[in-house]
Amino acid sequence: MAKRKLEWYEYLIFGLLFLFVLNLLTTRLIDVRVRKICPIVQQTRTISSKEAEIFLKNWEEYVKRGYMAKVPEDFAFDGVKPEERLPWIVQKWFEKRCIDPQRFYYTEQRFRSILKAQELLKHTQRVIDVFESQIKATNDETQKQWYQTLIEEQKQMSKVEGISDDELAIVAGREGKIREILR
Repeated sequence: MAKRKLEWYEYLIFGLLFLFVLNLLTTRLIDVRVRKICPIVQQTRTISSKEAEIFLKNWEEYVKRGYMAKVPEDFAFDGVKPEERLPWIVQKWFEKRCIDPQRFYYTEQRFRSILKAQELLKHTQRVIDVFESQIKATNDETQKQWYQTLIEEQKQMSKVEGISDDELAIVAGREGKIREILR
């Protein structure tokens, strides 16, 4: 029996079939590997030091790749699953790095809130310093009590943001870098 010579389109079909099977196998292997390696996502209102490190390590690349323009601004807070809203290229970027997209965007927003809270705290401290100098400068007990009341009110107002001391500590040493990358 003579061997039949394959036509060009048969080679094309075999090649495409090979690529399709290879794609299925590699995608499956990557998905399994990512599920095993990725850490459990934190669901607390505060961010951890580990989340801060992951965010800071990856944010610049995320921006350079232009992913910010591809994701809706309110993404992390709209309750829709990431798979339904993120472009596939952005999803793959997050999967490759074992990053939960919603927590990544939440960390960004939390950093912005912490930076605003720090500014508020600095301003509050300046106001408190002025009131304390007024207390030292006056001999009138009624005025001293009034200034002390104002100081307490300033301290209460500075806690409105709901930022924890741990979060302030996370940002404290990195404030300049965080401000720079979140411009």
